[in-house]
Amino acid sequence: MTSTEPDAAAPLPAMDGDPLRCWPSDEAHDGRRLLSYEAGLRLMQRLCERPPTAPDVLLVVEHPPTITLGRRGDAAHIHGRWLRGADGAGRQVAVHEVARGGDVTWHGPGQLVVYPIVQLTQLHGPIGRGPIGDLPALVRSLEEAIIEACASFGLITCLRAGFSGVWIDERTKLASIGVGVQRGWSLHGLALNVEPRLEGFDLITPCGLQGVQMSSIRREFERAGRNPPSWSAVESALLTALSRRLRRRAAEVAAAPQAVAASSPAGHGAVGSGAR
Repeated sequence: MTSTEPDAAAPLPAMDGDPLRCWPSDEAHDGRRLLSYEAGLRLMQRLCERPPTAPDVLLVVEHPPTITLGRRGDAAHIHGRWLRGADGAGRQVAVHEVARGGDVTWHGPGQLVVYPIVQLTQLHGPIGRGPIGDLPALVRSLEEAIIEACASFGLITCLRAGFSGVWIDERTKLASIGVGVQRGWSLHGLALNVEPRLEGFDLITPCGLQGVQMSSIRREFERAGRNPPSWSAVESALLTALSRRLRRRAAEVAAAPQAVAASSPAGHGAVGSGAR
């Protein structure tokens, strides 16, 4: 693995009201561009320091192996911090306590992570309703976008009553969601398992739920004897579905994009939603 300076890719043009998109990274690993979790936190904090009129942003990333523990997380759900890589070499997995909803989750290469940094009250309803926006409605919209993206290439997924995320069935989870809000901006987001090495989840009790196993798009297609969709196809379908649900009301779209920076002083005042 080699490290480079954080690289925040220039956002692509979007339709009026759509969030901008960028693919920041600071590591190269097995041909993949990864963003260290620490750099991702700094970038989210910096974006939340902007004024409310600044553009909404979708950060699209893959992380190196990382365990995160949400605001209601239980450290007893972490069972180990040592993971053997595909090359046989072991590495210590970093653990981060973060201000999002949810319990414990694992991130790693092959998992598509999207952090929507959006002004909740300036979005179309139902997310934008009320004086501070509707954070549970944001969680539902992220779930709907994942379900729509999966359906576009023939994978049927579902919700599980009482729990956030997207599921294959009552005991098999495909995507996790945990969000927070700071100064009106949402932060953190969703993690969709496209083709990660699923043994990383053996280090934790996923989302703190006993008896739940994590799956991936690749695994589900292989079980069905089908060729899985490409990474780019999944990414494109998901970002299209997200952009449609996270549009600002036209009168509140910022006049000009602002630069996306990669570091920031620590933020404060976050709350979370989207547990388990």
